[in-house]
Amino acid sequence: MRTFLSSILFLVVLSVCVSAQSSRVNGEKYLSFLFDEQPVFDTLQQVAAEAIVAEETWRSWKTVNNFAFGKDRGQLPMIADLQGLHPFFRDRILLLIRNCRAKGIELAIVESYRTHTKQSEYFRMGRQYTRSAGGKSKHQYGLAIDVVPLRDSVAVWDDAGLWRKVGVEGEKLGLRWGGRWRSPYDPAHFEWTGGITTAELSKGFFPPIPVAYATSYPCIDEDLKQLREHWVAWEKYHQELVTKPSNATATAVSASSQ
Repeated sequence: MRTFLSSILFLVVLSVCVSAQSSRVNGEKYLSFLFDEQPVFDTLQQVAAEAIVAEETWRSWKTVNNFAFGKDRGQLPMIADLQGLHPFFRDRILLLIRNCRAKGIELAIVESYRTHTKQSEYFRMGRQYTRSAGGKSKHQYGLAIDVVPLRDSVAVWDDAGLWRKVGVEGEKLGLRWGGRWRSPYDPAHFEWTGGITTAELSKGFFPPIPVAYATSYPCIDEDLKQLREHWVAWEKYHQELVTKPSNATATAVSASSQ
């Protein structure tokens, strides 16, 4: 009996780690069956059902369509959900949004994770969009994001002073800001790589969590494994859209546009 319960406990803890990226589930919800009269079988069915939901999490990621923020961003929908990012980088961006809001600056997420297919679309649109082909951008590894400040719910792209305020807040958090670049000047862009090169990222490496924050991400390996699965699913979806009529790209998976 003890061996059986130990096996059940292992499966439960593993399930919690796997689902931690998309929804921080209270572990007590799963462990409670050890101390009450709820049948073990029913609890395992619940764990299995929620695992299936976790696999489909990518379908609920928020997306936006072309010209949502007043600029031509191509026909494929953009992923604008923080859950598509590396967990540590995601939390840095949450802090950036919060800190900017405290200063009266509202930020909108233009694009977070970007598929190779979407990157290739930008590459075909010309150097004013990107100089990096698919797989060559930090966006493809959940380590970059594009944001824009809003004024009266309208995207403000051309206020250099406002961008500097946003950029400084990002740099305080250890993020690299595209507003420091001369060519291309990209003030909407923030990234974090922890010293890892794009070549290393393409081989499957991820930057280590800074030591000061390591204990905050106990399930990071499982989080990243699940995140990769979501990225693969999104890649397939974007590739399918490329082969469909152009008007099919106007509808995102299941999220509403801004």
